[in-house]
Amino acid sequence: MTVKTQLTLTLLTLTSTALAAQAVPAKTSPIKLSAATYAVTQVTENGKTTERLSDAAGKGALPGSLLQMSQKVQNVSTRNVQGLRLNMRVDPATTYQTSNCDAARTNTLFSIDRGKTFAAKPTKTVTVTENGKAVQRVVPASPSDYTNVRWELPELGAGQTVNCNLRVRVK
Repeated sequence: MTVKTQLTLTLLTLTSTALAAQAVPAKTSPIKLSAATYAVTQVTENGKTTERLSDAAGKGALPGSLLQMSQKVQNVSTRNVQGLRLNMRVDPATTYQTSNCDAARTNTLFSIDRGKTFAAKPTKTVTVTENGKAVQRVVPASPSDYTNVRWELPELGAGQTVNCNLRVRVK
């Protein structure tokens, strides 16, 4: 049996419509969520450079610092959950760098309008001067314009855990 559910958190939003005959109450949600923020640093040991993640929760970050915002989604039930949407905001004091999610068939979308609309490749309208006249053109948005990232997970199997990460640089 498959269950669809809706959960909303400050840093993360999972949304879908309930399909099961009985709605799953919030206190018995099949989804467990956790969030963490890490400082990403390069470390050289024995001549090899590797990345090190250190807990950045409650600590300040200097301009230029690279941070990884991680969301862990666990299906703690014995049923598959479908139609999950994981939304993560890019803090205005940071600039989007990269994102990834280790779930199969994940659709990654981006927003440039604080989460109102999402697209795989957002566009924006700019005004340029051509032959002395102002003309509006639609151009691809730069990743530095991204304000939100959304991962659409078609299905999260019973007992499955997924990790989605967003990397940002502090302005």
